[in-house]
Amino acid sequence: MISVKKSIRSEEVRFHSQYVLFVEGKDNNSVDPNVLNELFDNGLRIEPLGASFSVKSVAEALYPHHPSYYFLIDRDHQDDAFIQKCWDNFPDPDTHNLLVWKRREIENYFLEPDYLFNSQYCQVSKEALEQKVLEFSKARLFLDAANHVVIAIREELKRNWIQKFSNPDDFSNKETALQKLKAANEFERHASNVSQQVSAAELERRFNQCLEIMTGGQNEITFGSGSWLSMIQGKKILSQIINSGSFRVPTTDGSQLTGKEKLNAIVKDLLKKDESILPSDFIELKQLIHNRLDGN
Repeated sequence: MISVKKSIRSEEVRFHSQYVLFVEGKDNNSVDPNVLNELFDNGLRIEPLGASFSVKSVAEALYPHHPSYYFLIDRDHQDDAFIQKCWDNFPDPDTHNLLVWKRREIENYFLEPDYLFNSQYCQVSKEALEQKVLEFSKARLFLDAANHVVIAIREELKRNWIQKFSNPDDFSNKETALQKLKAANEFERHASNVSQQVSAAELERRFNQCLEIMTGGQNEITFGSGSWLSMIQGKKILSQIINSGSFRVPTTDGSQLTGKEKLNAIVKDLLKKDESILPSDFIELKQLIHNRLDGN
């Protein structure tokens, strides 16, 4: 069985189980390790490693020494081409054995009413559940569209837009070094690029484009139109739905679970259902990992 730990000591990373899947989450109460703990039933270890940037950094650092370590993060700002490359070529040294969820966060997969309604803890009809998903998603639509623009621009501006100098002969004294630094035309190009990306016209274009994709060109979000179910911030909305009175998780003493414990009980229950109702990305992930383990 898979074991999930709250923290990882360096000696455990080096000497423990050969195959490890590192995921987002600060401890074993996070949703990601809870879901994957239920999804897999082989010798794969699941280890939470914090936020996505931490997982990516560890992937880059560990892959050369541990090619049997795999890494899975939320989609966030990653584009379709990069994500599809990760899934098509896994395991891939060029991406440090990194997989990226095709939806924004793992919680987005549980926003599908057809899937979520299968929970034994659901207390409402599927139609009522659909209305809850729509209600909470509509309330976040414009916020999340704006944040998509912010994240995209922020990540684009982080790109390596200038290379370091390398020839010592060009920096023989203070005056020539300063002249060489000021003469680098990359600074002017970058300033122009930043100015263009943060202009009012460009922000409006990006915002409208994001809304177009999310709504499918409709005036408001509806099921079956647009990509809002994949792009909305699923973590926030799933928590709202679970705690809206639509679900009840009793304990042995007659009380009710609340908060993160309630959420984890519901997602773990859904993962125990017949595999035929699992989200297709969960099935594909399971098959990719199983193929890798069975082939080695």
